[in-house]
Amino acid sequence: MKTWIKFGLINAVLGLIVGIFININGFAIAAPIAAFLIGGLFWKLLIKDKITNIRIVITGILSGSISHYLTFILSGVIGNIQYWTTGNTAYTPSIPDMLIRSLAMTLFSLLFFGWLTVPYAIITGFILKRMENKKIMTS
Repeated sequence: MKTWIKFGLINAVLGLIVGIFININGFAIAAPIAAFLIGGLFWKLLIKDKITNIRIVITGILSGSISHYLTFILSGVIGNIQYWTTGNTAYTPSIPDMLIRSLAMTLFSLLFFGWLTVPYAIITGFILKRMENKKIMTS
């Protein structure tokens, strides 16, 4: 399995845990998807084949924080889908409202959970680096 997929999946696990803890408007679905997509994307774009400590830290900071924004966007989409299909939901924003509120909610989310998601992503990166180095040495 490619390293960016591993990074995304491991981050998605924390996204799922936080999403279940929050338990509003599809967070248990939105958070792991956002963590996987953002984490995997930044790993693929920034790390590529050269895993260095500074790249891991930058990737962890970016993926651990920007995934919050995508989580709120996806939560808004899920809320709209729930509204269209069942007629009841807690939050049904318009697209401009969703983009603006998601940014504001991200700032609060980073205060409450950023202290967890950012170090988790960085530590995950260092664990994957170690695993990759061991794999190279044994092959």
